[in-house]
Amino acid sequence: MSLLDRGPETVVIYPAGPVLPDGTRGAEGAPVAVRCRVQPVTSTEQPEPGYLDTTVYRVIARTLPAGPWARVTWRGRTWTVVGEPAHRRGSARTRHDTATIRRR
Repeated sequence: MSLLDRGPETVVIYPAGPVLPDGTRGAEGAPVAVRCRVQPVTSTEQPEPGYLDTTVYRVIARTLPAGPWARVTWRGRTWTVVGEPAHRRGSARTRHDTATIRRR
């Protein structure tokens, strides 16, 4: 067991549905709970009242069944996967997936 297998956080990933012939997306896939590590990447806070802060996090896990447009729930909030997750394929002990999430 490594830190990749027993991360302190749990995220629920709802894979994006397939692209339909008319260009829209089909229904989301079944939710998958994943143990992972979540690290902050950036945080931009606006000084003016009424603006929302934009926070981006990195999710690191052994495997992530996520892709672009996937929906993620973590700590009671909904997040979107930004771009394609990176699949790092090293040895059996070090291979892992990394995805960047942004709050919806």
